[in-house]
Amino acid sequence: MNGREIAYYILFRFEQEKGRLHEQIGQSLAQSDLSDREKKYVSHICSGVVRHLGLIDWKLSDLYNGDYKRMLIKIKTLLRLAMYELDYMDFIPPHATLNEFANLARKKVNPFAAAQVNGILRNYLREKSRYNPDKKFKYIETQLSVKYSFPEWIIQRWIHFWGEEETRELCAAFNQRPFFDIRINISRIQQEEFLKILINNKVEYSSSNFFPEVVKVYDILKMNRLKLFEKGYCSVQDESGMLVLHLLDLEGTGWLLDACAAPGGKLTGILERKSDDLKIIGLDLNRRRLNIIKENCQRLGLQNYILLQSDAVHPPFRAIFDQILIDAPCSGLGSIQKHPDIKWRRSLPEILEFQNLQLKILEAQANLLKSGGLMVYSTCTIDPEENEVVIEKFMETHFENFEIESLPAKLADLSGDQKYLRTFPHRHQMDGSFAVRIRKK
Repeated sequence: MNGREIAYYILFRFEQEKGRLHEQIGQSLAQSDLSDREKKYVSHICSGVVRHLGLIDWKLSDLYNGDYKRMLIKIKTLLRLAMYELDYMDFIPPHATLNEFANLARKKVNPFAAAQVNGILRNYLREKSRYNPDKKFKYIETQLSVKYSFPEWIIQRWIHFWGEEETRELCAAFNQRPFFDIRINISRIQQEEFLKILINNKVEYSSSNFFPEVVKVYDILKMNRLKLFEKGYCSVQDESGMLVLHLLDLEGTGWLLDACAAPGGKLTGILERKSDDLKIIGLDLNRRRLNIIKENCQRLGLQNYILLQSDAVHPPFRAIFDQILIDAPCSGLGSIQKHPDIKWRRSLPEILEFQNLQLKILEAQANLLKSGGLMVYSTCTIDPEENEVVIEKFMETHFENFEIESLPAKLADLSGDQKYLRTFPHRHQMDGSFAVRIRKK
């Protein structure tokens, strides 16, 4: 199978299952014999279609002479892929796109579908200039929803929280091509030596504005070819996750619990930087994800940690911890740039369900903290219901025993707030996230 055919299968499956897109892409590419160039095409077009799905479907629903919602999923998937090529991959000649996807429709469906795909795409090329959401919709919520391909309920919430202009900038930032933050494993290789490998192998990168041991790259396939991950020289971790580590006392002593440890980015970051006297326990309910953490620790050459399978709501401990990190389960709405499928997989009721779980985890973990101990709560979402509201509800019933601790000066300046660390892609060029430090009296 070529790249277009594999992309078709990935998006056809996504439409049916609404699973994690990056996992579906990874599984399909791992089983293929595509070249690196074709793999890059598949990853790009699948993520791109899902990123701009609302706008693409708006155009197709107008072009289709019928009820678009009832269109055969096979044909709809082929049209979405073709539309993305026409709109966002202008290095591919339009006639090549039309020819390839008409042939694919003939192969996957029938000759009638091939003619239908060809006709719709030709009509679009003739009428392309008239598809402008700014001129088509009266209400700003609908306009932004279609233009930037976000569910309207999300747009309504963001306008309520931050206003129209900020929402527009936020959506535009989430739709930018993502880069990957690479955290150099300074316990295994020096930063200068790592950068020399990138330069010698012509891997384009830019340096982080916040961390000397972090670089930003677009071409992750080149990194894989050089086996830099396999050798334990580096890991992928967004800068927003690195910031959370600076809320902990990694030079301290005693016991630190990572209560929701998977997928392990923060835990491995802690192990790379902690003092020898700080003892680490990683907790997670999912055994498969715990095994992935263990494999990553072995890959990175990290030691002196304990991994336990257990529920953070019902932990098997008493109050023995000097520090607790709660990287809480959340909607993930801060990571849409890297995972565009999240915006189509989430709903408002889910956000409230996450809030309920987050409060239960906070309550349980608070009982494990020693007097004078530090608890850090963090998420990779920007929705206040999972962030500030959770902390405020917790403090309403625990104000006598806990207090919110001020952020370090640099993080307070970054966030523009003394209490809460917040990041947004359009302000900070990193994932959206939230974190707070809570001290037990």
